[in-house]
Amino acid sequence: MKRRTYLGLAATGVVGSVAGCTSAADGNEYPPYPDSETVELSGDGVGTSDRFEISLAGPTLVDVEHMGSDNFTVVLADPDAMDDSETGTANESTDETNSSEAPSGNESGVSAANETDGADVGESVVSSVVTAVGPYDGRSLLPVAAGSYVLRVVEADAEWTATVYDLPVYEDGVGTSLPIEREGEQYDVIGPIDFGEQADTEFSFSVTGEGLHRVFVTDREGGESLTVFSVNGEADERLSQEVGGVGYIEVLSFGSWTFELS
Repeated sequence: MKRRTYLGLAATGVVGSVAGCTSAADGNEYPPYPDSETVELSGDGVGTSDRFEISLAGPTLVDVEHMGSDNFTVVLADPDAMDDSETGTANESTDETNSSEAPSGNESGVSAANETDGADVGESVVSSVVTAVGPYDGRSLLPVAAGSYVLRVVEADAEWTATVYDLPVYEDGVGTSLPIEREGEQYDVIGPIDFGEQADTEFSFSVTGEGLHRVFVTDREGGESLTVFSVNGEADERLSQEVGGVGYIEVLSFGSWTFELS
């Protein structure tokens, strides 16, 4: 899968956190994300955030923290499509908005999309952000078009905070250089990554814990993703894949995981 000068992915053979800074041998760290727009949101329990705008052509990265011990479900929604039952909880959350400068083979809904586990989220939902139980501190990458959005916190039992990063489409040469090593226990996004010229790249993923664990490589626009690993339970996987350009790694796992790219 290769789009213009964007992230190039050779699909042959590819089938199957702690949130923090992406770091690598070149010392680059993200966030902050250059030329991005940032929105800060917060609340307590179930509620709907203030409306915010997405205007740039890259993906949208959402960094969320929840301090509770029960179910935690957050979705990105279209405020103009919400009915009374969906907006009725808007006043239950105190939100603070600040602006600053700062998939797949059609699997780009991988950023937790369609993973709300039966929660009644309504027809206004554009994409799921996270579905978790207990404390959560993780990141999701969402392929959404420019427009107005809100975060709907469908389930929560404590205070939560969210930072929405509206990212541009980064040019070649922007991003963390290989090698990269990252470990975590939550959903995470690594990047932007500057893969350079298209060449064989070694992917390594080790994980413990029950359930499904997935890793995707996503292009710089956030619209095309390719499954790198998809495993159930404990695993230690490696593969070589041709990749080039600028892109992101998405890890969807609640196990204890380590990811390496070289």
